[in-house]
Amino acid sequence: MALRGLRTNEQFRRVYQEGTRQVGKRVVICYVKSDNGGILPGFVASKKVGKAYQRNRAKRLMREAFRELKERITEENLWIVFIASFRPSEVSFLEIREDVENSLGRAGLISSI
Repeated sequence: MALRGLRTNEQFRRVYQEGTRQVGKRVVICYVKSDNGGILPGFVASKKVGKAYQRNRAKRLMREAFRELKERITEENLWIVFIASFRPSEVSFLEIREDVENSLGRAGLISSI
């Protein structure tokens, strides 16, 4: 089943303008509490990451890391944007997952095991 997530430009802009940032070594997380709708993720990779296949790979890695950690998120209504600042060929999935987990932990959005 596909993840429901942020789709429109207005949603992303709201997260960037009103949200809080948490910077990790490889992934930047921007988040804002929403009125309703549950947890909606968005995944972004700029052209600085590389060619289209590299950007797609970066988004797939972040999406999978989010899937593994989604059940531990403590907030009920949250919009989160994950921004890639890594080249997928230079890092492993475990490094991305750890970075996302640490950033969510510093933001106070995730429960410890």
